Amino acid sequence: MGEQDGGGFGVAAAAVAMIGQKAADRYNDRMAKPQSNFEVLHQVPVGAIQVPISGGAGVFQMNDLLMPKAGYMWSIRRLTASGYTAGSVIAFKGGAVVGGAYTGGGDPFPFSAGGSATIGRAELLLDQGDPLIIVCTGITLSAGFAGVQINGAADCFERWYLPHYLGMHH
Repeated sequence: MGEQDGGGFGVAAAAVAMIGQKAADRYNDRMAKPQSNFEVLHQVPVGAIQVPISGGAGVFQMNDLLMPKAGYMWSIRRLTASGYTAGSVIAFKGGAVVGGAYTGGGDPFPFSAGGSATIGRAELLLDQGDPLIIVCTGITLSAGFAGVQINGAADCFERWYLPHYLGMHH
């Protein structure tokens, strides 16, 4: 046996190193997928906001809190309205608040009484630039509340992911 062949040790060491690298690559791939999935689809808070009430009515539009950013969509999954004992609270998809009044029109999501609503996947879907606008009428506030409280949660995902989110992609 000469010095150059290493008695087979070099070949065995290389094989063990290659097997170890393949195992590490598989582990890294498995760890990257959940992180990638989280980057594509995750939950974000909706609100929490307080709609100021004057004369039993109020409207609220704040795009930073109630609208998906460019390139993203929201599927609102839970919405809670509280802090009032009588009146109507409606969350509208789209439209605008102009001069203190709601204009335009989108899909309404009404609350006839305070409480939480669990919303199915894609039932209240907001595209980039679709604000959620809160309109309150005939409101009697609960003791200690200065306005109607709105909060919730939405699935947030990149727009390209919509067919996957709807289960349309195979």
